[in-house]
Amino acid sequence: MLHYITNIIEVHDYAVTCLFNTGETRVVNLTAIIEKYRRINDGLISQLSDPTYFKTVKLDSYGTLTWDNGVDFDPDNLYDMSQKEPAAY
Repeated sequence: MLHYITNIIEVHDYAVTCLFNTGETRVVNLTAIIEKYRRINDGLISQLSDPTYFKTVKLDSYGTLTWDNGVDFDPDNLYDMSQKEPAAY
């Protein structure tokens, strides 16, 4: 199954809670990726280490997370690295 995001629910520092096309609400934590690229200062993904800029994330027409600097991630990879959000009681 191809996964894609249908809605951004909430944005935290380096993590985005998303609704996927599976109907699941999952948290995509990008901390490790951002830290890796911040250390090498790649000029693109490293820009996401600014929490204010990170929170400008948008959902594009392909169902993935994107930023104005052109950074985006494959939605299937985002699904695979995400964690299912615990049910609220």
